Amino acid sequence: MIASLVPGARAVVRRITELGGTASYQDVQHHFAENSTLRIPPSKIGGTLTSVKAVQRRVGPDGGALLQRNEQARRYRMDDRLVAGLQRAFALAEARPDLLRGEPSGADT
Repeated sequence: MIASLVPGARAVVRRITELGGTASYQDVQHHFAENSTLRIPPSKIGGTLTSVKAVQRRVGPDGGALLQRNEQARRYRMDDRLVAGLQRAFALAEARPDLLRGEPSGADT
């Protein structure tokens, strides 16, 4: 699933996963505007997650959404079962970045 995401959306999903599957919109905005090597302007965070929206119906448990947004509370939330799986997937991706779209393989060609 994470390989199907564009690099910016993958980074946002990873950040939410690192925070245990729940994060405020402001936390995500701040991280990518201030602390990350991948800069995403605060006004672009929602748009960056467009590719997540495209896959969420087929990935969530029991056909549910991968990433649920509560617009009024401005929070993102992932099912706990998905957080554990995503943590394993991101660990594998760290070991094998060539498996991800938009990531260099590290091999000399």
